[in-house]
Amino acid sequence: MWQKRFQEYRDRGFTVVGIALDSEGVGPAKRYYEKFDVSFPALVDSNYATGFGAVPKTFFIDEHGVVAELRDWENRIKPADQLRPVTEQVRSQWTRPDKRLDPANIAALALKHSNRPANLAVAVELASLYLDLELATDAARVLNDSLSNYDSKKVARSKDRAQARLLGQAFFQLSRAAAHDRNDRVRYATLSFYLNPSVGYGKQIARIIAPEKFDGRPNGDFDNKFREATLRRLRRERLQWLEKE
Repeated sequence: MWQKRFQEYRDRGFTVVGIALDSEGVGPAKRYYEKFDVSFPALVDSNYATGFGAVPKTFFIDEHGVVAELRDWENRIKPADQLRPVTEQVRSQWTRPDKRLDPANIAALALKHSNRPANLAVAVELASLYLDLELATDAARVLNDSLSNYDSKKVARSKDRAQARLLGQAFFQLSRAAAHDRNDRVRYATLSFYLNPSVGYGKQIARIIAPEKFDGRPNGDFDNKFREATLRRLRRERLQWLEKE
């Protein structure tokens, strides 16, 4: 759908930016985009840093950078010459891509973490940088320092969905850091789903449990029946986990 809309409206200043949530990184997402001849810009969020609960999600951002109502978006596209450039004030809120893995940026985050190891947001961000640098041991150390301050089941039972999602993200990263140990990887990924029971997480956990059901299959198609069965099982097990003292 969005590839067609991109081709139809791109001459009017409209573009599409896709974000694939995939713990395996660029490779699987690239195969998906190539399969469907996607030509609009596409990114990959291997750390689930976007914090989306359920996917897919669609947002319409107007010419002023405001997230607007999606309904009737086709009639609200402005010509390219009316677009307002991104201001330095907006740009300063985000880390430039070429600065994200800068040693000074990592050192500053590491200092924040050492001063406040219970700060889960800092731990998750720092661990994501270590994972991008293939420093799994350092990522696991940072995450475990922070996770030791939380009772996972208590957080999952609470009404604080933001904290539960963040804790789930931390366990998902811990799963990535445990790539050498299949049992630990499945265990941490499953716990991340218990904290954030979204379809996106469920798909990733199904892939961790049985990668052969997803990768290297004819025409790049994954086994959707296996994924749906895994999601149903995870949901049942999550309820049992929540009820058990």
